[in-house]
Amino acid sequence: MTYTADSPAPTRRIARERLARKREKVRAGAAAMRRETFHAGMWATRAPRWMWPALLVITGIGAVLRFFRLDFPHRLIFDETYYVKDGYSVFNFGYERSWPENADDSFNAGDPSVIEPTPEYVVHPPLGKWLIGWGIDLFGADDSFGWRFTVAIIGTLTIFLLGVIAWKLFRSAFFACVAAGLLAIDGEHFVHSRTSLLDIVLMAFVLLAFFFILLDREQVTKRLATWTQSTAEIDSFAPALPQQNSDPLAEAAATPPPTPTEAAVSTPSSPSEVPRTFPTELSESISAGPVTEAAPPTARARRRRRPKSGDVINFGPRLGARPWIFAAGISLGLATGVKWSGLYALAAFGILLVLWDVHSRYRAGVVHPWLGMFIRDSIPSFFKLVPIALVTYVACWTGWIRSDDAWDRQWAAEHFGWWRVLPEWLDWLPSLAHYHYTAYSFHVGLDSEHPYMSNPWGWIVQWRPTSFYYESYDKGDMGCTVAKCSSAITSVGNPVIWGLAALAVLVCLVVWIIRRDVRPAVILAGLAATWLPWFAYQERTIFTFYTIVMVPFVVLAVTYCLTLVWGRVPANGRAPGGGQASVTGHVAEHRGDLPAAGRAASASAAASAADRTSSRPAASASATDRTPSRPAAKQRFARISTALFARRLSVGLFLVAAILAFAYFWPIYTGEVIPFSAWNNRMWNITWR
Repeated sequence: MTYTADSPAPTRRIARERLARKREKVRAGAAAMRRETFHAGMWATRAPRWMWPALLVITGIGAVLRFFRLDFPHRLIFDETYYVKDGYSVFNFGYERSWPENADDSFNAGDPSVIEPTPEYVVHPPLGKWLIGWGIDLFGADDSFGWRFTVAIIGTLTIFLLGVIAWKLFRSAFFACVAAGLLAIDGEHFVHSRTSLLDIVLMAFVLLAFFFILLDREQVTKRLATWTQSTAEIDSFAPALPQQNSDPLAEAAATPPPTPTEAAVSTPSSPSEVPRTFPTELSESISAGPVTEAAPPTARARRRRRPKSGDVINFGPRLGARPWIFAAGISLGLATGVKWSGLYALAAFGILLVLWDVHSRYRAGVVHPWLGMFIRDSIPSFFKLVPIALVTYVACWTGWIRSDDAWDRQWAAEHFGWWRVLPEWLDWLPSLAHYHYTAYSFHVGLDSEHPYMSNPWGWIVQWRPTSFYYESYDKGDMGCTVAKCSSAITSVGNPVIWGLAALAVLVCLVVWIIRRDVRPAVILAGLAATWLPWFAYQERTIFTFYTIVMVPFVVLAVTYCLTLVWGRVPANGRAPGGGQASVTGHVAEHRGDLPAAGRAASASAAASAADRTSSRPAASASATDRTPSRPAAKQRFARISTALFARRLSVGLFLVAAILAFAYFWPIYTGEVIPFSAWNNRMWNITWR
């Protein structure tokens, strides 16, 4: 329509529609550019073979340290008085039974027969106690080694698991070993691995769920990379497709029939334009017969001819079966079956999955990534995660459900209510719900004073660590050779690691914002799931030893900062074989998540450098051949600048300092009898006493 001076101006609605169409074209064009450069990236990199035996060696060393004198002390310490005895009760009777006063003395002597037949009211789910009870049943109730056997196994396995997670995040075998080693020598993790508490079991299942989410991301990225390759042909012919609102009859009348030669290859209109080559089958079909005037297509035919790829490009593909989300749901259900704080990880990791799906679809060139996530994946992912976690959690109460005498098991039968309409096989459900209500009320109202209670603000610097065990001896007792000796087990993190923990968290936050690096964001998500919820309960009686669930993510944050300090070889370095050193390999090793455009630019630069090298005159090449080649090790050392060498030396010094700190604090991690002055020297902060 043509507007004249007397015609009314376009309405505001039409202007908005025009602007919206223009924005949609810009968004679609940007998405097409992202699709062209998207690929699996770091997720397609395989670990070197030496990494696996190296991780096994580190895990083996961690196991030796954790099982050495595991049976000391030969008595229940700290909260073992609850969980070890409950573990024995759950494994033998299916639910927690009560114990008389001073039952610890009998249990320490190997006599658990003093347990009473009446049920005991407890406020933690039973799964962790089932695992502890398995070790007791395996070695006997009179063996303190068996009390702590299960947690020592779980703590050892998490060392290897964290190394694999670090490999998935950083794609560096060296820093995968660094992360596993730092966890092996962290005091918080070490003490919990030798003390039969529930928190390290909770940490293991949360970390396992985090690992499954990383595996899901690897699978999703590879599927999206395959999808972008399949849409490349659609994108290449997109300009040849008619406009949706255009008239095909008018275009056919206005455009003369092409000759076979013109149909095969289009001539560029300018030197900068790349000619478009059509498939041979298309050119043969055009030249096979005369061009006849087509009949006006019906509305049904136009709908059938509409490209189906438009919807897929706008919202992305369906990602199909994602079994690792299912596995993560099971793991988070098990974590909640140990302690209710596993629910925080379930919520945080669910949000992480949503945001990561949107991010992956955006990078893969989906025009509307948010809508694509909601339309394609939100409902299937929800049902794979949340209901599976709920069913798994309820399954952890099987022993309580199958019993008749457990605490509150007959509450529904003793009280009248709507639950009377439930079938008999569901009579346990209202009783379990009431049990959870009373336990939640207990947790929320817990505000009794404790000498080792702490505030979450100080957890990141280990401000008030928890003392699990302390005994004072005079000269001649327990091998004490001075006037006064101490034997202590203090759950304090390695000071070298935790001394940089707060800075590492801040660096991860800044790098995520500035460099748009998704890896520190994922690490921060793990920290948020295990730390931030406790700020809502600052008036409650809570302890620093809860930070054991944070420890793996603190180690990952510190390791990530070490990768930044480590750096990489500059682009102008010489390769060991005499050629130009490639930047892409070093970046893939130490960063692993270059943006698509950056990777393409790096690859193009490397390719152009290789072309320039191959096109050198023969005389120059022969002169190079006559030059005696230096050993590869010397060349690799020669292309490391002084500044880079200093940075890598600082990383090495940090690792050495962490090992020495662990050795120095070994006596207060294991309860070794040392002079009181030696114990006092290790109390670096007055709040540690």
